[in-house]
Amino acid sequence: MDRRKFLIASSLILPTLSFAKSHNHIVLPKKPFEYFYKKGSGKRILIIGGIHGNEMGAYKAADLLVDMDIKADVLIIPRSNFTSILADVRGYNGDMNRKFDYISKKDPDFYYVELLKEAILDFKPDLLISMHDGYGFSSKYRHSWGQSVVIDEVRYKNFELFKEAEFVKNNVNKYLKWPVSIINTKTFTGNIHKEQKKALTGWCLKHNVKAFCIEASKQLPSLKDKVYTHLVMLREFFNLYNIKSNIDEYIKNIYLKEIFPSVKLKINNQFYRINKTTKIKLPLKADIEIVDITGNRGSFIVPKGINLNWRKFYFKNLTLEVKNDLEKIYEIYLKG
Repeated sequence: MDRRKFLIASSLILPTLSFAKSHNHIVLPKKPFEYFYKKGSGKRILIIGGIHGNEMGAYKAADLLVDMDIKADVLIIPRSNFTSILADVRGYNGDMNRKFDYISKKDPDFYYVELLKEAILDFKPDLLISMHDGYGFSSKYRHSWGQSVVIDEVRYKNFELFKEAEFVKNNVNKYLKWPVSIINTKTFTGNIHKEQKKALTGWCLKHNVKAFCIEASKQLPSLKDKVYTHLVMLREFFNLYNIKSNIDEYIKNIYLKEIFPSVKLKINNQFYRINKTTKIKLPLKADIEIVDITGNRGSFIVPKGINLNWRKFYFKNLTLEVKNDLEKIYEIYLKG
């Protein structure tokens, strides 16, 4: 994307109201918890991306699944930790993937973790896949998680986790330049990865849901390489479960579309549509509301230098960053 053409500033002067002091107030939209259900027959598959916000290959690949033709009952949650995606950090409020065993109601992630749990228990999938980008290459370095299928045990209850992971590994490595290996964390029988009991897959297994992690490497040369790795691994899980799809079309032609975002503001009951870097001179005591944001599924607006958990606050001057996921597209400057 050539961002230069999106950064041409314009000015918008609003009517001035005669208040003695400026106290500007803004209300930001609630971050969405988007899920997409494809009704079908046969196996029920739940695919989750974005638990770690700086693992772009995972949530971008999960997002592509929304537009695919998949012949199964499929629930897709591409951006399960949207706050961390916007901040481009692993966990803006701490590691969300250590909060499934217990989370405080005061934790800013509480709402989203509980929604994830509710979705899993209501959907009752035959298979859950949590998508990640891990560090390094697991086939070369023992402590690396990149390019792997992660299981919690060889076998858990009646779930043959290693057997299924081995099928996926053996088949995907026919198509990958950087091979995949299997990581067994021995979550319930070992002493090294006890923290995995707090993670999504450990929680799922304890609730009788078969779950795997798949990890592309953060060190792959490009975002498309990461997405390709995820899609190839997903295809082999689909093959294992006899699920027909058109995933091969997406593997052959990975297209990560960028829809230019626009923002609709309401300032003292007047509406303004913004689609480029804009400076706005505010009246005194301006009440501002972000009414609508259009663009990619990952388009949103972020207040610069402000806690991303805040939705309502007072300010004098404020910069709003309009983003597609982690990428800033343009800014809106609100001047008191």
